[in-house]
Parts: sequence; C-alpha cells; structure tokens
Amino acid sequence: MLDKEVIVIGAGLAGISAALTLQSAGCRVHVIEASDRAGGRMASDQIDGFILDRGFQLINAKYPELQRLGVIEALDFQVAERAVDVSLHEEVVVIGDPRSHLFAGISHKTGSLGSKIGFLNYLLSSASKSANVADELSSLGPLYEKVLRPFLSGVFLTDPSNVGAVPGKEIIRSFIKGRPGVPARGVGQLPSQLAARISQITFNRSVDSLAEFTNTPVIVATDVTTAAQLLDMPRVPRLAASTTWYHEVPSSMTHSARLRIDGLHRGPVVNSIAISHLASGYAPQGRTLLSSTSIEFASESEIRRHLSMMWSCSSSDWSLIAKYEIPKSLPIFGVESHQVTSAKVRDGVYVAGDYRSAPSQNGALLAGRLAAEELLLNQGI
Repeated sequence: MLDKEVIVIGAGLAGISAALTLQSAGCRVHVIEASDRAGGRMASDQIDGFILDRGFQLINAKYPELQRLGVIEALDFQVAERAVDVSLHEEVVVIGDPRSHLFAGISHKTGSLGSKIGFLNYLLSSASKSANVADELSSLGPLYEKVLRPFLSGVFLTDPSNVGAVPGKEIIRSFIKGRPGVPARGVGQLPSQLAARISQITFNRSVDSLAEFTNTPVIVATDVTTAAQLLDMPRVPRLAASTTWYHEVPSSMTHSARLRIDGLHRGPVVNSIAISHLASGYAPQGRTLLSSTSIEFASESEIRRHLSMMWSCSSSDWSLIAKYEIPKSLPIFGVESHQVTSAKVRDGVYVAGDYRSAPSQNGALLAGRLAAEELLLNQGI
C-alpha cells in the first residue's frame, strides 16, 4: 500500500474509474470535484416531474469497462430496441437488427440490398488510418445518406467526415454489438452508483494549481480544458458541441420508443426520441417527454419546424421543458488523432479522460483505469 494518499482531480467517469482501480489495489484515494456531484457530463435533473438528462445519452451495457465494474445490474436498466425510425417525407421506415426487422432490412427505401451487404463488409474490414468515416461509407449511397450519416452525426455529435476511420469504426462496431439503454431514473444514476463505492470524495472544491500536491501522486481527470490549464498542455483536441431540447408532446403522437432520425436532412435535429416510452419514469404518468438533439446553432422555432416534419404533426402546442447547451459534449477524433500510450505527464502526475482513448463512456472509464494502473506500476504496487 502507498504510504501517502493518491489525489484524483475530477469525479467524472475517468476519475471515478481511476479511483476505484486505486482503491482495489489497496491505496488511500481522495477524489476532489469542483461541482456538487459526481458524473461530469453524465447528469440528470428533475423538473416538474420530468427526468432530464444533460444531453441525450444512451448507455451501452456491453461496454467492457461497465461489465468489468458490474454496475448495470444496480441501475434498473431499460433496454432500448436495436433499431431506428427513419423519417422519409410522410413515411417512417424501421431499420435495425434483421433478426427482428427483416423486411426493413431488405427495403429499397433506405438503400439497396447490395449497399447493406457492403456495410456488413465494412464492419468486417480494417479501417484506413488516412481516411475518415465518410470516406469509407459514402460509396453506400442512399444507405449512407439516409441512415448512416444522420445516425452517426448523433453518435459523434459532428459530421462523420470529421471523424477518423479507425476510431469511428471502433465506435460503430460497439453499437452494432451493444445493448443500449438508460437507467430508469436517468443516466446520472450510473456515476452515482459508481461514486458511492469511493471512500473519500470532496465536492465543491476547485483546484487551480498542482503545487498544493507536491510529493503526492496525482491523476488529473478533469475535462480537457481544465486539464490543459493545470498541466500546461500545448494543444487540446477539438470538441463537439450539442444542444438537447426537451418538449412535452401529446401522448397520442407516437407509441414508438425507438430513436428517430431524418433521412432527408431537412433541418438541424440529428435525432429525436420519446424518451419516456423507453423509460416511463422520465415523465409523470400519462405524459410524454420528447428528447431531441441538434449539433448546429438553431432557434427553438427552427427545431420545432424540423421536428414537425420528422414526426409528421404540428408542434405548435408542445411545451418546452428545458434546453441544454453543451459546448464540450465530446472530443472529436479526426484522421490526425492518435491514441497516447502513456498517461504519465511527469513524475507523480498522470492524466485521464475520454479525449485520450475514445469519445465514449467506455473510453472515459478505460482512460481512468489505465492511468491508475500506470501509476501503480510506477509506484511499485
């Protein structure tokens, strides 16, 4: 056991994972968090009986790091259907796992059968280090333009042309093999459950300099902007911004719990879902909560106009419950991005975050664990 405690700055997923890894090795760990809660970008609010996640997020229960932590069983996890609704003019086409949506899989309306076979070949092939996601998928024609591009824009929170083929394919494969869903009481339950396992967390304390931790091992697991300030990082990765809009809609509008995308790119919304149909606790009984995400600047009137087309109904009587603008939603891993092999910044100082591994919950958890394991190795634990 270390004779001194280890400091972890930041109680997001990376910091939580680092702390749990250190604790399991017998270390005394003190997590310091600037806000009043754990979870970083994963948080849920309650407003007027609605549960609102700060940004639409599905959790992949099959992420390796989540399985390693064994936390899903404690979340009352609501599994999402492995399919999406594609809005095409006045028609909606379901596309997803062919075992449950066979006819949608062979429908020409979302691309030819040949293009769908081409997508399967894409999944089985190696990605080019010099290409982006769009380079490798645009040859699929309507399947890319009507389904993959709008869906992946919601996954990456940027156009697929901005994402390197290697990290992009890793994320896409994880979705294909995944088990997505949400905790019944909001995605904030995930970090809350994990943080409850940590012995010592101090909230509402900002760290402006590492000088106060001289001779104490430190893992900086903050957002990338704060980490850059604390560690004098010469450059930081690009960050994707997004806005999530929550509206109360008529319960008769839809009975689908599937994610809906616009195959015709008619406006700023990249996806929309009646989230309370997926997890009923997100809305008071008898009421329906719609979660919609945009990645470009848009007024609410533009959002309503686009949603009216996507859902083929009037949105004039919808109530806006909340709007979350998230300027640092995800790191963008472009063609030039590369994974850093060492978390060590200098003696006794390490760094962790999804921007170092992959733009996902699994990426954040993995980065935290690897930083802690490297610290333990260097300390001879």
